[in-house]
Amino acid sequence: QSQAMGSLPTVVLVKVVVLMDLFAASLAAPLASMNTEAPPCADVDSVLIQPVMRVAPQCFRQCPQVCRPVAEFLELVTGHADSSVLEHTGCSFEQELQCLYGEPSCKVLLVIANSSIMEVPETAEELRLRCADLAGNQTTSTSTTSSTTTATTAVPS
Repeated sequence: QSQAMGSLPTVVLVKVVVLMDLFAASLAAPLASMNTEAPPCADVDSVLIQPVMRVAPQCFRQCPQVCRPVAEFLELVTGHADSSVLEHTGCSFEQELQCLYGEPSCKVLLVIANSSIMEVPETAEELRLRCADLAGNQTTSTSTTSSTTTATTAVPS
């Protein structure tokens, strides 16, 4: 069952991100002088993604397409978006997020999101099914509304 994002205080989220950043920085410091690659997600304009990238830098190097979705999720979480908004956002980035499930270095991001933000799909197939279900529910809701409107307008007064 998904947790509503509005119930997660921003202070707690910020503490989690800061702790992740400190942990990652302590691990990465000895390796910093050896890394000559451009940093992942350089084209994403979000200060929130930097600490998360330090937790799983290999993930972002292997799956650069997840930079924008992760940054957008972080913005939504800090803005107290509810789980419905996060699910819709996740499905709008379904293709990009598929890489998280195939790249072992990304597992830590899924674990952190699942334990501190909301219940996330455990496999790429589960993500696909959830998004298909979400799209199906929207289609059903839209067609039910259209049918009701048509039936109402067809009744003579």
